[in-house]
Amino acid sequence: MAILTIILGVVLIIGGFRCLFTPFASFLAAGYIIGIMLFIYGIISLIREIQTKAGILAYITSVLAIIVGFFAMTRPGGTLAIDMMILDFVAIWFLIQGVTGLVISIGHRHEIPFWGLGVVSGIFGIIAGIISLINPAAEMFAVGTLIAIYMIETGLGLITVGSVFGSIKEHAHDTE
Repeated sequence: MAILTIILGVVLIIGGFRCLFTPFASFLAAGYIIGIMLFIYGIISLIREIQTKAGILAYITSVLAIIVGFFAMTRPGGTLAIDMMILDFVAIWFLIQGVTGLVISIGHRHEIPFWGLGVVSGIFGIIAGIISLINPAAEMFAVGTLIAIYMIETGLGLITVGSVFGSIKEHAHDTE
């Protein structure tokens, strides 16, 4: 198991660097990946809900996930629609995070050391949200780059976990 974890980590790092050099393509692939995830989630949830005899709302949610996932995977422009929703959500999240950080930092300036950093961070969040709403191409680049960084970081984490599991297993065999 440890070696498979390490291999997956290496694959993620390679994929992360690939995404780092093609952030627009990485961003555009995100909608397709979310479509696949929604489709699989919907099927698994529907099976679970049939087994547990869940309520009608649970069935509706699962069927909608299947439909949206299928639409995103098979219809031209389906993933693009999801990608555009991602852009809107990220832009709004930047704005909310910025305003919240700004308000908390100013409101608790007497209790928080270096509260000015929170103010600066909040201002940057607000600016990032406004730029994202005005210029979606810049946000596509940023989201694609964040996907790459996340993949590289996750890959490094998996390699670390795989190495630890491998050394624990070897140590366990040595003590027997």
